[in-house]
Amino acid sequence: MIIEIFADNLSKKDISKNLHRSARAIVLHEHKVLLLHAKAIDVFMVPGGGIELGETPEIAVIRELKEETGYDGKIIKKTVVIKEYFPEDSWETHYFIVEANLNYQFSLNLTDEEIKQNIEQKWFPIEEALTLLDSYDSPFVHGSNIMQREFIAIINSL
Repeated sequence: MIIEIFADNLSKKDISKNLHRSARAIVLHEHKVLLLHAKAIDVFMVPGGGIELGETPEIAVIRELKEETGYDGKIIKKTVVIKEYFPEDSWETHYFIVEANLNYQFSLNLTDEEIKQNIEQKWFPIEEALTLLDSYDSPFVHGSNIMQREFIAIINSL
């Protein structure tokens, strides 16, 4: 499934050619979902990040999960692609249900930006996570966009 989201008053002809591609993992365990809280900007999101040159979304999501959480993962299924269009950038985010091996945790391999954001892992009951993503008032300028995207992805992945 592909879901397209356009910024206010933006049409197909106005779409930025500056495309960012990413892959994100929806990790479920005992009726809970794993969210990352970027405490410095006060935003909640599922693990994931940019697709590097030569990577597939599938390779990227497993790499990002391990880097950000320390967990190895196995893709259960690809669920949704969300395409977001803004005047200055376009985003294409691939979502996967991923089973994480919670029995062993490797060292994190965070980017400088992730370290600066002071990322913390938190497990939430699914309904609580959806309520949080849908209604939390982040002070970060793009916080509501990020959390609404994650909300849409989880709702369309379960």
